[in-house]
Amino acid sequence: MEFRLPDLGEGIAEGEVIKWLVKEGDIVEEHQPILEVETDKALVQVPSPESGKIISINAKAGEKVHVGDVLCVVGSESSPVKPQKEKVEQKPKKKGSVSVIGELEEAPDEEETKVESPKAPSKQSSPNVQVLPSVRKLASEMGVDLSNVKGSGPDGRITEDDVRRGSNQSQKPSTTQPKTGPTVAFEKFGRVLRIPLKGIRKTIAENMIKSLQSAAHVTHTDWVDITNLAALKDKEKTAAEDKGVKLTFLPFIIKAVVLALKEYPYLNSSLDDSSGDIVIKQYYNIGIAVDTPNGLMVPVIKSPNEKTLIEIGREIYRVAEMARTREIQLKDLQGGTFTITNIGSIGGIFATPIINHPECAILGLGRAFDMAVPLDGEIRIRKMLPISLSFDHRIVDGAMAAKFANEVKRRLEDPDALLMGY
Repeated sequence: MEFRLPDLGEGIAEGEVIKWLVKEGDIVEEHQPILEVETDKALVQVPSPESGKIISINAKAGEKVHVGDVLCVVGSESSPVKPQKEKVEQKPKKKGSVSVIGELEEAPDEEETKVESPKAPSKQSSPNVQVLPSVRKLASEMGVDLSNVKGSGPDGRITEDDVRRGSNQSQKPSTTQPKTGPTVAFEKFGRVLRIPLKGIRKTIAENMIKSLQSAAHVTHTDWVDITNLAALKDKEKTAAEDKGVKLTFLPFIIKAVVLALKEYPYLNSSLDDSSGDIVIKQYYNIGIAVDTPNGLMVPVIKSPNEKTLIEIGREIYRVAEMARTREIQLKDLQGGTFTITNIGSIGGIFATPIINHPECAILGLGRAFDMAVPLDGEIRIRKMLPISLSFDHRIVDGAMAAKFANEVKRRLEDPDALLMGY
């Protein structure tokens, strides 16, 4: 059988083959990992859909593959199967497969469909447009009419590159339009190193620009006195270590954020641009920005409102380590409603963090340190935490953002109120 790249979920339509774990002629078992594919979110081990012999390998290491592309041919040794010419209308075998991201569930909405093109003036119909829903979504976002796009893929399939070219052609040319990209030949001044913008780094770049272009960013800053919280953390540190958890401030902050989100639910929302609705989520999934060797990743702590501080601490460690080792599962990167980024773990005080689109807000944590502050008419040394709250001003006004920050601040400054949930 022809084994095609399955739908990996979360709108992932393509990936890069990193390496094959088998070679032609090898006998494999069903669900045995046979290659590694790097998507814009994670490194995924793709399993064999059935037991058999690897008759042929169709995608080389370093090659970009799209959902539906033939990766290899698996067959029996006695009846080898020769790869057939790829046909877009041929539906892949409806069977889930297992990899490091769990079961790759069927995604019937990702099967290619045909859209009838409008009839030309000559009364002859144009050929049917063959396109994946992920490509159709891109075309909708870029305002491209697919009936006017010529596909360059197999059997005339329209690819994402075709849509982007169609978008460029649809724009009115301007004689005064500046050229894109650098105009300086940097090489003439000395040696340079060119690194392709791809994988996670490319995704980060695209998401940052998309967030800045689609939201009205404003940042609110404040100081939080965490002296009492630091004392509580130090008190419970040994007990947490006995349970295998290194207790940090982050679980407490996540708890405080969730309680504040319940008071100010608009900070836990998104703006649906297609319908114009503000979508207030009545569930709480907190993204944690993690610095990895491959770039910034945001694993998600699901339902921390239903977890203890120890459970949250254990989950933070699990997803952070999996992100750093590229073993993170896609389900752990999905469904976030609010994000926290800990700038102070590296160094820094205040920042202007960019909202994790399509969320409404992100909380940046600076480096906590001892400061001399006025308290009860005296100057005292207190442990202070700088915070930076960036929010979408289309959804939330400055007053509401300040009130939300005050709620977070109040609970962190009063650990008893935090633990009691009021």
